[in-house]
Amino acid sequence: MYRIASDQMERLVQIIREQSGDMLSRADFNDTMLQLFEDIAGFETLPRKLAQRYLKILWQSYQSANRAPERIARNRQ
Repeated sequence: MYRIASDQMERLVQIIREQSGDMLSRADFNDTMLQLFEDIAGFETLPRKLAQRYLKILWQSYQSANRAPERIARNRQ
């Protein structure tokens, strides 16, 4: 019932980046993502423990996406 596929997780991170940019603190990221969860059918009742697990995974993806352009630029130099 509370499953998010990896492509859906990537899309959530993309939405956050488009709406809020690449420089969110962890707290701001969590708040923004929890607001998105409210808009996903069934996720408005997501148990706290599961929400924390998803937030951790999504935060790691957000950070990785933010570092990807740096790695590409360094590899070109």
